[in-house]
Amino acid sequence: MWLLFWTFVLGVIRYAEAGMMGDQCDWTGSGLTSTAERGVTPVYLRCREGTIAWVYPRGALRLLFRPPLPDDEQDFRVCFRVMRRPDPPDLFHDLQQNDTEVAERFPARLFVEGAHRLVPLYAPNDGDPRELRCFRSRRGRAALYVEAEPEGGTQRRMANFRYEAKALMRRHYDPTSADCRPCTESELELAFCTSDLVSRGIIVGSETREDLDTTQLTLRLTKLIRATLGEDQRDKTDISDQDEYYRYEIDNTLERTTHRNHRRRKPRSLHAHVHVSSVCGAAAGAGEFLVMARRRLGRYSLVCAPRTEDWSELVKRRNAEGTAHCLLQH
Repeated sequence: MWLLFWTFVLGVIRYAEAGMMGDQCDWTGSGLTSTAERGVTPVYLRCREGTIAWVYPRGALRLLFRPPLPDDEQDFRVCFRVMRRPDPPDLFHDLQQNDTEVAERFPARLFVEGAHRLVPLYAPNDGDPRELRCFRSRRGRAALYVEAEPEGGTQRRMANFRYEAKALMRRHYDPTSADCRPCTESELELAFCTSDLVSRGIIVGSETREDLDTTQLTLRLTKLIRATLGEDQRDKTDISDQDEYYRYEIDNTLERTTHRNHRRRKPRSLHAHVHVSSVCGAAAGAGEFLVMARRRLGRYSLVCAPRTEDWSELVKRRNAEGTAHCLLQH
């Protein structure tokens, strides 16, 4: 019955986009403002990535994706990650921070808008453990319906997920689409200059994440060169205060100095989680690597990871030639 209803809605509002809500990367709203249980709230999303947070979901959302793409790149791929529990911190000292909370039921179902019908893409009880799902645009258009489950009480519910939209045509090196092959020298250089996480480290653990279809690598960082934290991670990590300067030594100790009193904190090991596609068969092993990762759907996704000795040779050669995109370090 619900599918028949939304199929009818699809025909009614396909061209009624003048009253679209928002024109942005992120959207936050509440179902308590909906006047009808089966009301549809339309939302424009014009960025390559963002987040959706729907508190007390009621009725449905119609998300229309129109990412900024070159004129000759019409079609794109949308991936979203259903958030059923908070992520652990990106950078952490205590390995117990690897633990995450128990997953909660996602209070909505998702459908891709087709030519004449809605195609089911995600349901809390569909038997698929993956919280990451993808679909392609159709003639340069992509729309997703988020249908709230019936209210089961007065408890607070939230339908929260992240999305990214990327062109199908890849003319240039795309660091967020890294595959299992080793990076070329030019890709290594570009990844170093543009990655969100650049650090030397040792892989001390690996865990299969069926919900993300990835292998989660736990790294003990031996020298942190650069790290950027997401907006929702800054209050979970005790090393992100802007009033403090942090220097990471190669013996994996952390020296903390404040601008005010120059006091030092006892050195502690620093760790990070980095994700790699499950088909790559990554696992813990001996040796030190220069790890470069980009943030994808809220987590660090591995781009390149050369051995430190190979990276050091490349750095010396590139810096001597003066042809690098940025100042390379090792």
